[in-house]
Amino acid sequence: MTPEILRDKLIASANSLGWPATIEPDFASPKFRGRQDASAASLPETAIGLRLGAYPLLVAPIPLNSSEAMQTSLKALHNQMVIARSYMRAEEVINAHIMLCVTATDSQADWRGIIDLAERDETVCRKVVWMPDSDALDVSYDLFLARTFLAQPWRSLEAVLNAPLDHNQGLAERILVKHGLSEPTATRWVALAETYKDDPDGLIPQLVAAREQSK
Repeated sequence: MTPEILRDKLIASANSLGWPATIEPDFASPKFRGRQDASAASLPETAIGLRLGAYPLLVAPIPLNSSEAMQTSLKALHNQMVIARSYMRAEEVINAHIMLCVTATDSQADWRGIIDLAERDETVCRKVVWMPDSDALDVSYDLFLARTFLAQPWRSLEAVLNAPLDHNQGLAERILVKHGLSEPTATRWVALAETYKDDPDGLIPQLVAAREQSK
């Protein structure tokens, strides 16, 4: 699977949310902004720069045939992201991501563990890995998308009107009854507490009187 497929799917997903989506060639440049010489650091051979809404990102392939190959690819991508940051607005750098498309796996390798290792590495920015399934491409992409900033699960839920925000109504009365007051006295105490909330000296005799009246 090529990173171009992931690029196109990400753009389509952003468009479905009404987000602007643009290809940003400068993010994949070998040169820092304002400099003429190319970076001497190792850089990925294939990387695509995108801006989806407020999120700048690099899309790139990654092999999972070994942990060493993955680490080599990540190191080059880290270098590329450092360059890409020089082309980003200061306020969007914190939102930078690298989206990785698996292109090769070794059936003998622990590729699930390798993916976990890659995604936990937030040295330069957050990373999310798509493991395409050629037999269920859209399903595997949807599972990938659900772990990204493009996921908006609330859009598929029906609105619930008049839902209770909490169950605290009557809580004070229930606690007072639990500790020995009758229900009428508990209700009276809560009402007095509201009435005399700025007059603690006047509240105490009123509470005592209310309890005496209930006997």
